[in-house]
Amino acid sequence: MQKLNRDYRQAGIQNWLWLIITILIILLVGYLDVRWWNRDVLSIKIAVVVRGQIKQIVSASGIVDAPVYNLGPKLGGKIVKLNVREGDQVRAGMALAEFDDTTRIVAPSNGVVAKVNYEEGETVVSGSPAIVVVNYERSWVEAQVDEIDIANVRLKDKVTITSDVYPDKIYQGVIYWIAPLAELRKVGGRVKMDEESYVFPCKISFLGEHADLKANMSVNVDIAAKQNDRALIIPREAIFSKDDSSLVYVAAEGRVREKKIEIGIRSFSSVEATAGVSEGDRLAITNVAKLKNNGRIKIER
Repeated sequence: MQKLNRDYRQAGIQNWLWLIITILIILLVGYLDVRWWNRDVLSIKIAVVVRGQIKQIVSASGIVDAPVYNLGPKLGGKIVKLNVREGDQVRAGMALAEFDDTTRIVAPSNGVVAKVNYEEGETVVSGSPAIVVVNYERSWVEAQVDEIDIANVRLKDKVTITSDVYPDKIYQGVIYWIAPLAELRKVGGRVKMDEESYVFPCKISFLGEHADLKANMSVNVDIAAKQNDRALIIPREAIFSKDDSSLVYVAAEGRVREKKIEIGIRSFSSVEATAGVSEGDRLAITNVAKLKNNGRIKIER
């Protein structure tokens, strides 16, 4: 009887082992089957086409400029009284220096004394600037706009100005002059002999406080050239090119389908779609290069 019970127990254990092995084999086959079935399924992230504001930005390099007055006596003379030092703020009409012949140097406008080249008792040579005054109240930015972008730039376009010197500050301006002729790009204020890039100089007046920006300081200029407040907006990463056309993949019902689009305004991160997609369409923005028309996809959450 004991032997019979032991045989029953061993047979039961063997049956359980075979059942477990069979279940594992079924799970493995099912897993491999699912992997095989989904071998061409790509995981993607999506972005939804929405309506909103988009601005076309034209970027350019620029230099801060300002009225600079090199002041000195016409005939030269000895300074008997010096009324200012470098860094002093002056007002228009203020006497800056007096000479031994009753001659005076008078500030032609408001500004700051940038240089004092002589001291009291010294003789100023005729034609030599004794004092240099800069008027930052009337400073401006001269920007170099690439010829390929100039068609999108207009007088009175609003401008954002930044400087690497003050990375946390943003200054505002407006274009008030655009050169009628292109010229070679200047680097460091000079035309490079091997430079073949043509630009159109533009002058920009400041809107608001800008005292931190000094003459000859390099700045970055972003011009808001075009704007649409009701544009269909597509992220740039959703777009790919094919046969000289711009396309996107629209995701629906587990697949993606190619759609040709027409592009209007372009910004740094997105573009305006003027045809080809509708508000609410879901576009693939990852694995775009691996996708195929009518390909199966899985959307990542």
